[in-house]
Amino acid sequence: MMKKIILSAAFAALSFSALPAMAAAQLGNSFTADEARNARDKGDVVPLREIFRKLKRQHGGYQVDANLFNKNGGQVYVIDWMTGKGERVRFAIDAKSGRVISSS
Repeated sequence: MMKKIILSAAFAALSFSALPAMAAAQLGNSFTADEARNARDKGDVVPLREIFRKLKRQHGGYQVDANLFNKNGGQVYVIDWMTGKGERVRFAIDAKSGRVISSS
């Protein structure tokens, strides 16, 4: 039983470690912190704090990682979130509207 738990945890860790590279390849260039701040200040993207508040209301928990990427002429936030139930979820969010595009 313990071996199954350890193997499952190891597989999950490997799966999550491959996701950032896959996300970056599909999404294009990531923004630097200054570029993301400038986009927010110009009103091109929803501030992350608003998205974090929404995710916290809906799922509990907290943000683990967040990046802003270009995608097909628009911007997408990729946010890793630890839910109140202890599940790690990756959200792709339209940065202009704040709408969740996908989660996994």
